[in-house]
Amino acid sequence: MTTDELIGFIAAFCAALSFGSYGVPMKGEAATRVDVDPLVFQSYKAFTVLLVSSILIYVNNILADEENDHIIDNANYNWTFHKWSFSDFTPWAFLSAILWVPGGTAGVYAVRRAGLAISVGIWSCVIVIISFIWGVLIFGEKQKSGALGAVKAVSVLCIGLCGIAYFSSSEPESKKKVDSRLKEVIDETTPLSSSGGDDTTSEGEDQVSLDLESFPHCGQPPHSHQTLHFHLPPLISKRTIHVPKYHLGLFFAFLNGLLAATIMIPLHYAPPHSTQGIGYSMSFGIAAMIVVLFAWLLRWMVCALQCRSVVKGYQSLPSFHFKDMLRPGMLAGLLYSIGNLSGIVSIQKLGNFMGYSLNQSSMIVSGLWGIFYYKEIPGFKNILGFISSSVIVFVGILLMGRDHQA
Repeated sequence: MTTDELIGFIAAFCAALSFGSYGVPMKGEAATRVDVDPLVFQSYKAFTVLLVSSILIYVNNILADEENDHIIDNANYNWTFHKWSFSDFTPWAFLSAILWVPGGTAGVYAVRRAGLAISVGIWSCVIVIISFIWGVLIFGEKQKSGALGAVKAVSVLCIGLCGIAYFSSSEPESKKKVDSRLKEVIDETTPLSSSGGDDTTSEGEDQVSLDLESFPHCGQPPHSHQTLHFHLPPLISKRTIHVPKYHLGLFFAFLNGLLAATIMIPLHYAPPHSTQGIGYSMSFGIAAMIVVLFAWLLRWMVCALQCRSVVKGYQSLPSFHFKDMLRPGMLAGLLYSIGNLSGIVSIQKLGNFMGYSLNQSSMIVSGLWGIFYYKEIPGFKNILGFISSSVIVFVGILLMGRDHQA
């Protein structure tokens, strides 16, 4: 194993640990108490990414201040500090940010609605598959046994990931029986007259209702049967679409994986001088904050159109809850920043397929949080299945490591 590969594996481990933990504050007591909006939480993450990148760039520029390329020689390593300036900013970072902001917002909703373990398991599986397509089939990254070996490794990894997702979402039989009896009681005791239903619908038919900010309380199992109601605009249809919030959370987890797998692709096309050291991370932090600001502006415009007033539209925007959400929001952003920087290093040292795929062992970390902290995986059978699936994932990771060609 070469020095670069060793650095890449260490960076991938740090990325997995950070990415598997940054979702924990999203389900914390503070976030639940204020029912934090997903875009609000994503804004805290984006601000912290920019703040951390700025601090690291400042330190980097101090170390490189004596000369343009200050090199520290050690027995086996060379550290090069390239002084970063705004001329090194790459527009490719905007493409990464445009993918990250909506994907990260969807990820917050998925964790809040479907649960940490199942959400990270789903988007990790999606990321592995998309990373395989980008790395092996498009960028032509080499495997010792060719594409067939890569397919085998990914297949084993995906089997383990699917097992983790399955056992993370399974409910014990006793819980299912209780829910079934409770549903029967609700159906028998709730009056559902056709006239009452029509009256209720007619009152809200001229409004658009997107209730994306209602979350379960901390400690509740994520497998709820709460329903999200979409009242379509009258010009389109008077129908109301009913979607279980848990299923919507699963879809958003898939969407986050789809977008997240492509975030680092622009790194391959950015000019070399802009990706040296932590340069691309700084460009990404700046671009992410700009994209977040545009997202808020777009949301303000939508709210203004719904309320038919710019002032009322602004007043209807969700609160940032600075007192309650500053610490958990910035903690999530800090963990994501560490994971992001480590992920960049692992991709540069191991390649897109190998590096980004190894980062997705973060779902093991998130699963442990889900088991022992949030109690998302009840029942000995489900916990045993989760652990067994984690072993399969490690086998897939080892196959990828053995098959990777430097």
